[in-house]
Amino acid sequence: MPENGWVKGKSKNEILSEIVGTAEPGSDVREQQKLGILVRCTEDIEAALKSLERSMSETANSSHELSKKVFWLNIILTIATAIGAIIAVLGLFRPAP
Repeated sequence: MPENGWVKGKSKNEILSEIVGTAEPGSDVREQQKLGILVRCTEDIEAALKSLERSMSETANSSHELSKKVFWLNIILTIATAIGAIIAVLGLFRPAP
């Protein structure tokens, strides 16, 4: 059996299912299997962190785009409010018919 044959190409669950009847506790094979499970878990964590990083980056970009749109909406509403106030003030000084 090759040096990494006990874990090569196997998932965590496959290694776990084989660990019971494969080797005695403390043997090299058992240690290789235990380390193989740790490596697979670490790989899963790395993949999850990369996915989380991508998701957070996409969320940040989306939030930035939304903040730009809200900023311009506020500008438009401010201008519309100012125009409405000017029209209201002009209406006060207009003589009644």
